[in-house]
Amino acid sequence: MVEAVWNISPQTLWQQGIRSLILDLDNTLVDWNQEHLRPEVEAWTRECRKVGLSLCICTNAQRKDRIRRIASSIGACYLARAGKPVAKAWRRALWLLRCRPEQAAVVGDQVFTDIWGANRFGIMTILVKPLSDRDFFATKVPRLFEKRLLASWQAKGRSFQPHL
Repeated sequence: MVEAVWNISPQTLWQQGIRSLILDLDNTLVDWNQEHLRPEVEAWTRECRKVGLSLCICTNAQRKDRIRRIASSIGACYLARAGKPVAKAWRRALWLLRCRPEQAAVVGDQVFTDIWGANRFGIMTILVKPLSDRDFFATKVPRLFEKRLLASWQAKGRSFQPHL
């Protein structure tokens, strides 16, 4: 768990054998339902590509035109309406990236879609704090359970790290 995507070291991931990143979109790369990338995210994605990491946006969001524009701006392939946390989403992302689960990592802000789903599929996961307090209405209830789970983890000594 890290504070934000830009606190993840692409070089460290590469050294660990990670060759591809499957990235959530809303509240991970951009504020919810927005299109503008923060400068830190832009710089981080450039660094990812510089070290050789392939990028794929895997999102449950619906608006393909928005997702396509963001993916294009960072040199990523994309899956819209992915259906996370189901295995089909991860299988399709890995196919687009042409890599195996052990060569990929998922970066996302939601425990019950991004993290739980990818872990069940055998993919390394990195949880980041949401960029914004705004969320899709269907995400609000899972966020309540997520807060309780994160509090439990924190009580056990696990918490968000400043850097990976």
